[in-house]
Amino acid sequence: MDPLTIYGQRPQPEETPEFLSAKFAELEDELSKIPAEKKVGWISATEKCPALVAESHRLMFLRCEVFNVKEAAARICKYWDKRIELFGKVLAFKPLHVGGTEGALHENSENTKEDADRVRFTWKGLYLGFMRPTMTHDTGGRAIVFADPSAFKGYNHTSDERYGVARSTWYVLHNILEGNDTVQKLGVVVIAYPHHAKISYVDRKLMKMNMESITGCIPVRMGSFHICHPPWFFGNIIFPLIKVIMPDRMKKRIRVHSGSQEKVLDSLEKFGLERSVLPSDIGGDVILDTDGWLQECKKKGL
Repeated sequence: MDPLTIYGQRPQPEETPEFLSAKFAELEDELSKIPAEKKVGWISATEKCPALVAESHRLMFLRCEVFNVKEAAARICKYWDKRIELFGKVLAFKPLHVGGTEGALHENSENTKEDADRVRFTWKGLYLGFMRPTMTHDTGGRAIVFADPSAFKGYNHTSDERYGVARSTWYVLHNILEGNDTVQKLGVVVIAYPHHAKISYVDRKLMKMNMESITGCIPVRMGSFHICHPPWFFGNIIFPLIKVIMPDRMKKRIRVHSGSQEKVLDSLEKFGLERSVLPSDIGGDVILDTDGWLQECKKKGL
């Protein structure tokens, strides 16, 4: 199978200077047509953090929608409304970084109590480790993200924790996307490993929040969701819920892998996911170190 077209994604056009210039102009025109009440967040962003919404930011949305300017404009407006909802009216307009004094997730003593709580619960979500970057790629060049629902052991299903995990998902995906042209163009694959999860860990509201962000707001192209070693209740409870909250185009990209560890690894390899790029949790060679990754991000101001 061709690693670039394996999931039926549209190919990216050649980005010549002339092409990009024309598309940026078309995007501006499309954004101008959207009624003000439907782009409140976007207007606020252009006023409060113009450096964050420069061409590099807009380009992520164009690439995500394969330069369909109408879809890119709609997505960027949804993105900023959701970003403000999740991060509040101060942190939303700062870079989504854990490092650097200007980072939204920097533990700043000048934060209001509300923002300090947002930062604290986001860090709790990050250390929970539900969604983690592997820092590896499939043979097609897509970034690999590992999702382990068993991380929700001890999770209390409170609104603060739910929003903290949702914000941590935003951080993980932004960390992968920002400054990475290849991932912006080709996208991401998610390796989900719910084998040790329990029914009590399921948070339907959080699932809906994350799915809305991933498929309709954050400028990330989702190649596929590979679900490995699903538990007994997956087919009766989780999959029907996923089908309700997931867009039709993404439902077609779900792949379920069951059986022995070797059988699952062999199945994943057919999709360009070799053992060398997969987490050790499912038998791969990559050892994930959440704390080490976050400390490195802090040092680099990311």
